[in-house]
Order: sequence, then C-alpha cells, then structure tokens
Amino acid sequence: MGLFTPTGVNKESDKAAQILKSFISKGKIPTEAITNAKGLAIFSAIRAGMYLAGSGGSGVVIARLPDGTWSPPSAFSVRSGSVGLVYGVDVYDCVCVLNTEAAVEAYSKPEMNLGGAFALAAGPLGGTADMKELKPVWVYTKSRGLYGGLTVDGTVIKERHDANAEFYGSKVTAAQILKGEIEAQDGASKWPAGAKQLIEVLKLAAGRGADAKVLQEISTEPTPGDLEE
Repeated sequence: MGLFTPTGVNKESDKAAQILKSFISKGKIPTEAITNAKGLAIFSAIRAGMYLAGSGGSGVVIARLPDGTWSPPSAFSVRSGSVGLVYGVDVYDCVCVLNTEAAVEAYSKPEMNLGGAFALAAGPLGGTADMKELKPVWVYTKSRGLYGGLTVDGTVIKERHDANAEFYGSKVTAAQILKGEIEAQDGASKWPAGAKQLIEVLKLAAGRGADAKVLQEISTEPTPGDLEE
C-alpha cells in the first residue's frame, strides 16, 4: 500500500508527469484536449470490491490561468469508490480533463465527489473524436495497462491542506493555488522548480517544444495503472 501513500507536492507532480506522459505517448489523449483544457486533475488510486477493505490514492490538479499558462499544482487525496467492481482490487491511473470553469471550481473546494457536481464522460481518443462534443469533464483511465472502461463515479477528492502548506510555505487554499495567487508566499520559489517534469510534459502534450533533458528524467518504471496483479 506504500505506493498509494500520499507524498509531497513535488513528488506528486513528478508522478502526475509520469502518468500523463504514459497516456500521451500512446496517443490516448488528443493534443487539442490538452490545448483547450481549463484544467487537469491527474491521480492514481486503488479501489476494492465487495468484502475487501482498502481504497485510496493521491494526485494533483492544475488550472489554466487567464494568460494561458498553468497554475501551480494543488495536491489532493482520493477515496476511491467501488462502483462497477464487485470483487477484487483495481489499481488505476486517471487523467481528468476539465473543460469548464465550473469543473475547475469544483476541484477548488475542500472536498467534492466525482460525478456529483458535474457530468463525467469518457474522453475522446486521439485522431478519432469530434472535439466539438464538449463535456464538463473527460475522463481517461488505465488499469493493468488497459486504457478506458473504468468508472470513477463516486470517487471523493479531498484537498490536502498540509501538503500544500509544506510546499508553498503557508496555509494557502486550493482555490488560491489554482488562481495563481501564491506568488507572495514564502515557498513560491518552489514553483515551478518543484514541478518541472510536469511542466515539460504539459508542453509535450500540447504539441509545444519540451525540454528533452527534463523529459528523460521522468521515471520509466510502470505507472500504478500498468502494474499487473
């Protein structure tokens, strides 16, 4: 279970970079989806079916700022539901593409339920989708190396106040982070240095020039969603 123990914002950002890169390297998320996104939530989690105990995970969320750049990452924990899973255990990676300001605002709250505040839909695949069919949230999942087919409705996302405070040097809120309002905080210098891998993967995902040296620093180990039973 140590793999799913929440870590600091910097390590969570590196994990998010690894997960996002695993999706885009397979062409599973269209460039246009990242380019036009209002925000992204990236996490890994474990969920258990009937009669089995244990669920949870962690990740980060970022938002598009008015000038087109990305906000710093805000850390959150995951309490994973067992919808669609009767027996056994599922380990998965998830990328939520937030297409509306309302979806981003939901992640700005201390706690929220996926599928409760807005509609979730399976994200369009690269080169196959009509990007005009915009939904509030597009969901991309991977479990045991298989993409799609996983229901995340009922998953509870909870802001990690302590992790954000440790990283940014003050008790900032997720809303402040996602609005880019942390410049005056003591720990602001940790951004963007503490999330450089994620920044470069975002450039790669959007089809922009990314720093190849930083991309090479990203772990090549299997992401949680690639792990076999």
